[in-house]
Amino acid sequence: MNTTEEQQLLELRSIITEVQGGWAQIKILPALVKTLQDENAELKTGVTKLKKEVLTLVQRSPQIIRKHEVVTHDCARFLAAIAYLGAEKYNKLSHLNASHRDTILQKSAEVVGMELRTALTTTDIPMPTEFQSQVVELVWTYGDFRRNAMPFPMGTGTVKLPKLKTSPAFGLIALSASVAEKSPQVSFVTFTAEKSGGIVRIPSEIDADSIVSVGQFVARYGAREMAKWEDTWGFLADGSGTYDAKSGVCKTADTLTFKIQGTAGNSRPSNMTLQNFRDMRAKIDQAAYNNAAYYMNRTMEALLVTFNTSATVTPYIANGPGGPTLDGFPIRWVGVMPVYDTTVHLNQYQAVFGDLSYWYLGERGSMRVDVSNDIYFATDEVGVRFLERFDPELMADASCSVLQLAAS
Repeated sequence: MNTTEEQQLLELRSIITEVQGGWAQIKILPALVKTLQDENAELKTGVTKLKKEVLTLVQRSPQIIRKHEVVTHDCARFLAAIAYLGAEKYNKLSHLNASHRDTILQKSAEVVGMELRTALTTTDIPMPTEFQSQVVELVWTYGDFRRNAMPFPMGTGTVKLPKLKTSPAFGLIALSASVAEKSPQVSFVTFTAEKSGGIVRIPSEIDADSIVSVGQFVARYGAREMAKWEDTWGFLADGSGTYDAKSGVCKTADTLTFKIQGTAGNSRPSNMTLQNFRDMRAKIDQAAYNNAAYYMNRTMEALLVTFNTSATVTPYIANGPGGPTLDGFPIRWVGVMPVYDTTVHLNQYQAVFGDLSYWYLGERGSMRVDVSNDIYFATDEVGVRFLERFDPELMADASCSVLQLAAS
């Protein structure tokens, strides 16, 4: 055998060895493929489960609800279910035929996750926290005070927070001189949660197919009314018994003398001048300028447009990039503030200027939604009660000023 034949034989043996090793690997290939298939199926199952959990979380988690939006489908169904089960408790579904009534009760029971029983109480169907937060977010959408103030969760019914009272300024220190001690002083602001709320009444002539629409109505109506009350308390509370001797933005700024008041005879909203609005800005601390804005009723636009003259140019801009402005400062419309007219309103507050984030909206717990007692027996209606405990308090004195009409 010559050298060439020996080389060919060696190459053939090498190829056979490689093939034999390859066949060994090929034999275990089906098992490897089966393992990959199992892992892929398990991964798909996990992804599907995760998608469902994320979708549920998105639907039920509190989100900022923009204008014209409503609570989620699940939240609306739950609110309606509370109303329906409450109606059944007080025998207000007896006018429906049996099948219709059973359908309503069955759907309601499925929503709240309970078995149908003859005796129902409000403690049987507490509103989940995620749904309570959605109603509160809806209040945020409708409420001007809550949207601009600083929400603060209260751990107890009464909470004290420190507020800076005096702040000695730093200054130059001479070479080798002693560093003077600075002693800022603080005072405490007491938050006492006060209970507020009301009852939304709906007719007992309800339909099985309207469970979501009824829930949306209850959520929107309750949120609007609560937002209006928060705005009224936050801006216009006058220290009277109506507000448990508490004062809002306007009265507090007046008490602290951060106000501009019209001179005698200027007791009509139409008497206010551009200079009055500008003078308000000098009443607050410079630190509040970065987030400062004007707060007034939307009808005041009829007065603001008159400030645009050939001499003043255009201090009022109705359609700026960020909304209306006056001398470059944002204007935020507040529905509860007084409307513009030409009638005498002695000592009435007309506008606020400043940074409302220095006002804290202390909240104790979440909003409660329950079915009330049979208060509307005479009119055959169902009542759904909204309750909230909160207390607005000022945390920086020179943060807001107010424009007030003349006293005479």
